[in-house]
Amino acid sequence: MKKKLQLLKLQIKSAFISIPKILLGTFIIGFFVMLLSIGIAKTTSKNKDMRMKVAVVYSENDQDKYVRMAFNFISEVDTVNNVCTFDFTSKEEAFNGLRNNTYVMAILVPDNLIRDIMNGTNTPIEVVYSSAGVNNTSMIFREMLSAGGSDLGTAEAGIYTVDDLFYGVLKNYRADRGKHEDKLNEVYLNYALNRSIYFNVRDLAVKEGLSVVQFYVCTAAVMLLLLSGITCISNLKPESHALNASLKTQGIHGYEYGLCKTLGLTLVYTLLLACGLSVAMLMSIRFTDISDIIMVYSFGEWIKSVIGVLILVFSVFSFIYCIFTVVRNPVYSVLVLFLSGMLFMYASGCFVSSALLPAAVRNIGGVLPTSGYFDLAGEIIRGTTSLLSIVKNVFWIIIFQTVAAFAMRIQRH
Repeated sequence: MKKKLQLLKLQIKSAFISIPKILLGTFIIGFFVMLLSIGIAKTTSKNKDMRMKVAVVYSENDQDKYVRMAFNFISEVDTVNNVCTFDFTSKEEAFNGLRNNTYVMAILVPDNLIRDIMNGTNTPIEVVYSSAGVNNTSMIFREMLSAGGSDLGTAEAGIYTVDDLFYGVLKNYRADRGKHEDKLNEVYLNYALNRSIYFNVRDLAVKEGLSVVQFYVCTAAVMLLLLSGITCISNLKPESHALNASLKTQGIHGYEYGLCKTLGLTLVYTLLLACGLSVAMLMSIRFTDISDIIMVYSFGEWIKSVIGVLILVFSVFSFIYCIFTVVRNPVYSVLVLFLSGMLFMYASGCFVSSALLPAAVRNIGGVLPTSGYFDLAGEIIRGTTSLLSIVKNVFWIIIFQTVAAFAMRIQRH
């Protein structure tokens, strides 16, 4: 036991000596991650408005002026406004726009449409689609048009049925017809315009109660921890066969050596991150923007967050140590770490919400270690570290340490 404690002490001392290198490496990696984030943000901002442009062509007579009013009204409905914008233009300009992909479709409104609707004449509206650039969004709009036409047909049938009743069996109550038509209009408009009847609002930009900023803070934190294996390669790389044999003769097993190696570095990282968390808590008193990200307000929450940091760092370093021990070659180890880390993070919904990923990828990502890392990181910045997240990450610590110990045992023989 004394030898194992001495080994742990040496690993902690080695990690402390490496602090300048760790900080410098973290700064450099963080700088490149920041540049990448800025580049993605700028690229996204250039194409910020991803809505379709739809050309609307109609005549400018007195009756059809209501067509523009109707389209302006519809364009303000969230369901439509989130998908497309309407441009009122001539037929020639609309077709030119379809050819050069300015518009994805054109709606040709026939003359006297409003009058025909009022007298019950079913005059069709012609919709012309672009032959190129048809995508999921345009398919959604096509379904919206179909659903809207069906709703309009239902409303017309209902109102005309009421009119027929008042001109027939209810002719003695014809004076009440207007009141009942107004009531029907109110009912149909309520169902057409009230989105809450059909939809539940779900913000795909958040995960597990995180805001957008917190989401990407957690992404950056997990990414930096994974990439810290590059700066800590000297602390986590496997030892030579001669040293392995020497450790074996001293009665130190492979799993004990792996635990001491990763735990020593974990304690140093936890100390640094705990200090950073304390500084962030103090700064949040003066800068309210920080308090919207780091939501740790009491000593009890700080203790929970520090425990979460300890488990998170230990789990990530166990993952890194496992890769380095199995692969052994430093160059290939870093390459495997980078590729597997980024792939796992993507599948776990760390870059984009998992709700936007294919179902198969989402199901696989939910059982990967990075899913547990991300969830625990989110709980750390909110001071709500849960037992479930700790158990998940401890499970991965056991798995990775066991695999690394098994690989070391094979290498010793």
